[in-house]
Amino acid sequence: MGKSVLINISAWHFESLPWYGPKVDTGTVVRHLGYPLGINVPIKDKIRWVLCKVRAKMELWRALQWPLHIRRRIVQTLMQPYLMYYMLLLDWKKCHLQGFDRPIKDFLWNKKHNRACILSTWRYVCRPKPRGGLGILYLHAHIMARRMAFIMRITSPFKPLW
Repeated sequence: MGKSVLINISAWHFESLPWYGPKVDTGTVVRHLGYPLGINVPIKDKIRWVLCKVRAKMELWRALQWPLHIRRRIVQTLMQPYLMYYMLLLDWKKCHLQGFDRPIKDFLWNKKHNRACILSTWRYVCRPKPRGGLGILYLHAHIMARRMAFIMRITSPFKPLW
């Protein structure tokens, strides 16, 4: 068996089955699209099983070898869709994702950076969003728009549009 297999306790010779990783002690296990799903398996056990798989995937990427912007891309393109797939497949709620914040933050901010602020050049920050920047193309226009929004918020009794 693989290292993260859901195990049905009603299976024949349950105690002699070799397994690694979290074990699910209740319910019935079926397969859907190649992924083991449980019927009457507690959500806590499903979350623990997926969390083990996410941690294993993150360990394969070896965060210390990559700079921050590459790790951010890894999380955006691989980890977040992976979690969204399981969220839809296993019918989770948004509150169940809180357990996944810590491994993702640890992957992004490893001990090397110690969650410190990363200095970026204005040339990098002022790039368009599709090229990895913040989309602030003209810094002066951005500052003026933010200042105008602040003044409108202070002087107007109505809620601002943006």
